[in-house]
Formats: sequence, structure tokens, C-alpha cells
Amino acid sequence: MRVLVWWTWLIAAFVIGIVEVMTFTFVLLWIAIGAFLTALLTPFIPSAWVQMLIFAVVSVVLLVVTRPLVRKWKQRRIIPSRMESMVGQRGVVIAEAKPGAFATVRVQGDLWSARSEYALRAGQEVAVSEATSTILTVEPIEEVH
Repeated sequence: MRVLVWWTWLIAAFVIGIVEVMTFTFVLLWIAIGAFLTALLTPFIPSAWVQMLIFAVVSVVLLVVTRPLVRKWKQRRIIPSRMESMVGQRGVVIAEAKPGAFATVRVQGDLWSARSEYALRAGQEVAVSEATSTILTVEPIEEVH
């Protein structure tokens, strides 16, 4: 019976670990570690209830202790969306427009519809000040003479 329970905990740890790798949530990782540690202790603890208690306590303690650290780590690694990364980029006006009208600008090799409070002329350099899913707000870059 001990061997069966030992293998049960080991299989549970493996399956939960695989699901964690697929989801990358850092929640199931601690549960998988709890199941693995329980599998290691199973030969010394014959009672299934004590094994489940150890599994639950180890999993909860690991989750509670490490969750703030994982949140802090994940917040630092946020990758900006394409729209967020567009702000500050420079581009060139392709089709000119009057203030408030739509112009066409090339930014990072792509053509975008753009609006500006200023008149935009073809060939003028602009900087992106705001980006939505389809329209950029741009401002002319001051030319140095």
C-alpha cells in the first residue's frame, strides 16, 4: 500500500508540474512541490490522512510565503503592448493633413493613420504621443536649422 501511495503522490506532483509549465501561473508549482515532498515522506508516514495533511500544509505554506515574491518578480517583467511601445517612436509623414484631420505616417516600417493638432506635411518627422489600436496621435519634431 505504501508503494501505491508513494507513486500516487509522485504522479500527482508530475501532472501538476506539467500543468504549471503549460500555464506559468506559479500557483500550481507550490502544490506540485507539496505533492513531491509528500511522496518523499510517504515511506515514513503510513497514515493517508497524515500524508494529506502534510501535503496541504506544505502547499499552503509555500504558496503564502512565496506569493508576494512571485508577484513582485512578475510585475517587473511586464512586457509593454505594441501600442504602449509606440509612444515616443519617431515616424515620417507620408500623406499630409491639416490640424485635426487624418494623415498617414510611417512608424517602424508600418503605415498608420495619424492625427495631430498641427499641420503635417509630407516628409516631416513626427513623434508618437499617444496610440490606440488604429490611430496614432503625433506631434511634429522641431527641425533644427
